[in-house]
Amino acid sequence: MIPSSSASQSSMTNALASQLALIGVRRANERNEIGAKMRTKRRYLRTVIKSKDKDFENDSNNNNNNNNRLAPAKPNTANGQMLEYILSTDLQNFDAAMESVLEKLSDEIDSAAKRGGQPNEAAEKTDRTSLTLYKRIEDIKRMDRRRAVEDAMYCAVIHKFMTSGVDMLPPLNDETFWKTIDLTKLTTGVHSSEALEMVRDHLMAALGPEAANAWPSQLVRMSKLQAAQVYAASIMFGYFVRRVDKRFQLDRALGTLPQNPMDSAKALENVFNAASAMDSMDEAEDDPTNYAGDEFFGGFNEEERAKIRNNQNQRVDTPENGKLTLKQYVQTFNGEILAKTARIVSLEGVALAERQTGALFGSLEDLQKELMEAVGDNATTPQELMQRVQEVVANNDVETLTLPYAAQRRLVLEAVAFGSFLRDAEATVEYKDERLLTPTVNPNKRGGGGGSLPPGWATGGPSNDDNDGGVPV
Repeated sequence: MIPSSSASQSSMTNALASQLALIGVRRANERNEIGAKMRTKRRYLRTVIKSKDKDFENDSNNNNNNNNRLAPAKPNTANGQMLEYILSTDLQNFDAAMESVLEKLSDEIDSAAKRGGQPNEAAEKTDRTSLTLYKRIEDIKRMDRRRAVEDAMYCAVIHKFMTSGVDMLPPLNDETFWKTIDLTKLTTGVHSSEALEMVRDHLMAALGPEAANAWPSQLVRMSKLQAAQVYAASIMFGYFVRRVDKRFQLDRALGTLPQNPMDSAKALENVFNAASAMDSMDEAEDDPTNYAGDEFFGGFNEEERAKIRNNQNQRVDTPENGKLTLKQYVQTFNGEILAKTARIVSLEGVALAERQTGALFGSLEDLQKELMEAVGDNATTPQELMQRVQEVVANNDVETLTLPYAAQRRLVLEAVAFGSFLRDAEATVEYKDERLLTPTVNPNKRGGGGGSLPPGWATGGPSNDDNDGGVPV
């Protein structure tokens, strides 16, 4: 017979064991419930991600349709595709996404710089083939970064057009549908008031003297090559205008605008008058307090003080006086400054100008080859050549576009705006990390972004044959 104390102890042990078992079962149930919730959450997240990926894929497929494209050209890299997707779905967060992409690319450059000394340190242990392979891999990574920077800049340009309320033109042919837009969004909405005068002059020069008296709906048939040349030249012009306008605004803010001869003579006269007034004083006060505020005029009578004040307060070439326009400011440049300002700073910018022009008009090399074969080499004078070009355009022996003057005006203004936005995007990348840009050391050296621009495009104006085949219809 078990003692009562032992029985009570045994019952307590059994009760404790049962309680522990219940606690274990309860905790196991809780873990199972938490695990079930986590599995459900993971399945939900996977479903959402798959849905986003599907949306991204569907949007990418839809972008193959010209009518749904944000721009005529498509990004070539994953970073570019991501930025383009954000442009179409979450425009407000584009700047943050752009910053993130540039930060990532900058970090890649830092990592590559840290790895830069590895091949030399391991040269004794590594054969020549491995070193060559290592350098080749680094070159490929560098080119991938460059393409990513190009796509980021191109998306930044698209963002500028979207925030301006302008739809970019799709690839052009005679069946292209031109949406009606407010052209002021491509003029006053893009350029400063000082730059508009130069934009207006470029527009009239690009359309030709016939446009001044023509109806906006009058049709003109031209070769695609001619239209591409005008577009490329307008991109260069817009880029130049943006650069020179920024420089003009800076000089104006600092009061360092150049003076024309008449204003220079007035400035010299003011200096002489001030010197004469100082020479006429009988006794100069050497107390340092005389050089603070009105105390500077210690020793002068009231008439002399008024004369000096008038000479000091007379500013020359201030923006309020409007004595120096942006066009006059450009005319003060010498050849070296003008060439430097007109040249695109980076090879990425050059590649984007080529990509945009090629996406709108097709391969420029093919268009040039087609026109040369159609014209032949029988022409002996420029007049005969021009006549022959007009004939092949009229006979549709080459690819042509038939556009009204109103459409031509929009085409030129969009190209100028593209060039200005391109400079803005380039400046953004340059401000973030100038190492992300490849400088154009040689003005004639072109980056690889898509076809090649026509001869003379880098001068910032149309080539001499900018009227090769414009035939009124």
